[in-house]
Amino acid sequence: MQYKGHNLRHELKYNISYADYHELRNRALVFMHHDSHGDNGKYFIRSLYFDDIMLSNYNQKMDGWEHRRKYRIRTYDFSPDVIKFEIKDKFDSYISKVSSPITYEQCMSMLNGNFGFISSLLHNRSNDSSIKALKIGYIDNACKILRPQVVVDYTREVFICEEGNVRLTFDMNLRAGLASGDIFDPDLPTVPAYDDDSLIMEVKYDDFIPNYVKQMLRSVSRWQTAQSKYTTCCLAQSHYFGKDVF
Repeated sequence: MQYKGHNLRHELKYNISYADYHELRNRALVFMHHDSHGDNGKYFIRSLYFDDIMLSNYNQKMDGWEHRRKYRIRTYDFSPDVIKFEIKDKFDSYISKVSSPITYEQCMSMLNGNFGFISSLLHNRSNDSSIKALKIGYIDNACKILRPQVVVDYTREVFICEEGNVRLTFDMNLRAGLASGDIFDPDLPTVPAYDDDSLIMEVKYDDFIPNYVKQMLRSVSRWQTAQSKYTTCCLAQSHYFGKDVF
């Protein structure tokens, strides 16, 4: 599905308990297979989210805007070998994401508020689709002044289903950290984002979702949420570090 040039996918989110996780995981093992990355489909994700000086992304989410945009740098298992700059657009219950690979040096430049290196990339590779996210970020930064806001950490387990291009993820041990320091440091100080023992399950798919996946979701349908990891971790950061995000 397309909307204003965006390739859209459905996204469903649920806050579930670890008891629900173990039950759903056992069901998923029957019909789906683990992502080929990580150890048995598990890997650690650290994202650093950007926002403008008015905290527009945060406030638009809290105010319930149907169309929102988020900017982040994403890393895996604390490694500088694979770094991505991503832009995620939300259209009600649909999402669209574009991603551009960046180097460690480019990552550090963006964290320091310098997006200038993108200008030369656009001059030399203007038709290269792999820099689409960087192009959008460059323009939006010029208009809004994007700066690092919060670090979001979690361990993700991924299941794949080719029918409907379904991606089922369990995001565990969600933690928030300050958007400063070395984001590749495993000892970067972070705090729990939840007071209770819960995790986030996400289901992303294209045009349809197979019946056996629907059956899996019925037991947790009451826990469906529109919660954002970004705003959740902003609130956790505000609470634990005394940083006002409002």
